[in-house]
Amino acid sequence: MVMLKSLSSFWLAAFSLVLAPAVAAQTNRTQRDEWQKVEEIFAAMDIQEGDQVADIGAGSGFFTVRLSPLLGPEGRVIAVDIDRSAIRGLERLVQQSSLDNVELVPSEPDDPKLPPNSIDAALIVISYHEMEAHQEMLAGIKQALRPGARLVIVDNPARDPRRSRQAQMQLHHIDIALVEQDLEAAGFEIIERRPHFVDGDYNGYRRRNWMLVATPLRSQQTN
Repeated sequence: MVMLKSLSSFWLAAFSLVLAPAVAAQTNRTQRDEWQKVEEIFAAMDIQEGDQVADIGAGSGFFTVRLSPLLGPEGRVIAVDIDRSAIRGLERLVQQSSLDNVELVPSEPDDPKLPPNSIDAALIVISYHEMEAHQEMLAGIKQALRPGARLVIVDNPARDPRRSRQAQMQLHHIDIALVEQDLEAAGFEIIERRPHFVDGDYNGYRRRNWMLVATPLRSQQTN
């Protein structure tokens, strides 16, 4: 099994052989790989070839197409989204790029539609702040995670943490402390906290994201 933490050469090869056709049609992909710290996100997920990984709020498939070659033919990326138009776009992308290990899951606002004890890691990038039924979603994700599996959440920091949760969501931001409280209430243990995961100027834009890495408490996980 090849661990992702030592996959720099594999990453470059996979990108050129598998991802290039999917990426060519979309702009700023290379720049986003850099400022979004994609490799660090994947390392935080602690995944390896053959794993089953959920990309929740998959959107246009930015992370889905990057996870697919890394997990290999025995692995699987479950691309989850509540937006049916996003799912249709992902379906076209998967077909055009021959991503045979990608499964598409139309979810509900309060249910990720993931089978219990089925995934080795889950990823939510710049989507958690959109989840009004966040506790129900976390409960669904927790029951889907296998023992020791990780949930990685990356999102935009609140400009003003004193604002209400609803006000933050409307600005497409959310305070890291609120999400920590959500995770703990849902029975997760936070194992890594990076409030300044991304913080810098890239191509004239200020980019700021935090990252949390959590795993279900063993005493509360369904086996």
